[in-house]
Amino acid sequence: MCRAGPVGYLCARIEHVRRVSPHISEDRKTAEDERDAYRLDAQLLSDLWIFRAAARFGSITAAAQHLNVTQGAVSQRVLRLESRLGVELFRRHKGKIVLTTTGRTVLDAMNNVSTGLTEALGRIDSSGRTALVVSCSPSLATEWLMPNLQEFYRDCPGIELMVRAEISGPSASWMEQQRIDVLIDYMHAEAPDLVELATVQEYTFPVCSRAYRRHLDTQASGERSVVLMHDDDAWQEGEVSGSEWQEWLVAAGDRRDFSIKSERHFNLAYLAYQAAAYGQGVAVGRAISVNRMMASGDLVAAVDLPPIASAHHRIFSLRAVAPDSPAARFAAWVEKGMLKTQQATFDLLAPAAVSGLIATE
Repeated sequence: MCRAGPVGYLCARIEHVRRVSPHISEDRKTAEDERDAYRLDAQLLSDLWIFRAAARFGSITAAAQHLNVTQGAVSQRVLRLESRLGVELFRRHKGKIVLTTTGRTVLDAMNNVSTGLTEALGRIDSSGRTALVVSCSPSLATEWLMPNLQEFYRDCPGIELMVRAEISGPSASWMEQQRIDVLIDYMHAEAPDLVELATVQEYTFPVCSRAYRRHLDTQASGERSVVLMHDDDAWQEGEVSGSEWQEWLVAAGDRRDFSIKSERHFNLAYLAYQAAAYGQGVAVGRAISVNRMMASGDLVAAVDLPPIASAHHRIFSLRAVAPDSPAARFAAWVEKGMLKTQQATFDLLAPAAVSGLIATE
């Protein structure tokens, strides 16, 4: 007999699949064979977990990449699971897989089991792990979170943070596996499988070193040319190289008053900012992330045009949290602090540059 709790729930759902699936004939197996087929053991649980990955990604190939195994291994495990359960979990058509009704039932059961086990492990670990695990990009961690971290500890005593600077798109499965409590991401789109605790609209404008700006100002109108510094992974939404600059160029239109001499590419905004600070060209500055370098004088606005509305800084959790929880309090602090920093950056710009904002939409 199955135990109570998440695993017991899975036992019950698998038994439900056995009873309702039209693919199982009562005379195909003996009662003992059926009990063996649906008995939870290491092989069945492992195959169910791989099936869950394939179902969530909607692709055998994507599941294999996520699990760091071969595509053939995922296919074989799914086929073995279907054979053992005696049901069809996916329909396959032109290289794509679609869940059957039975497959959806099994996936729902596995999702419930995963959530239950994650919560149980979290409760077990809560006595030993008191820090809130926060993940954000290396650029945001370096240029905004670290300089303001002491302020957080002052405003929110009793909450410890474990900050992880890494590049990863928002994903419920990744947060679950890595045990991330709060994820701060920079993106246009929402993440439907995560809970958004707070969001801050970001504004962008070109930045460069003081010397580079002086050089531009000495050139006649129509003769200015610049080297573009790109962050090619600005939003991690499948954008092509140079998308952040392209967004600004389209919004600015004819008012940009410079031509493009050449381009250089990086995978972090921080690297593009550093290259610009060293006088190598012009980067797209995000008002929140470039505040520290502008306040120190390492960067200045490269043009006197209003910033444009770009993507959002989104603060996610894996599931809903209480308003007074550490995650909610941290998200509220981030939102308030980002807005304060953003306004401080606007205050550093020329009056003409903040008299109006160029919207991208």
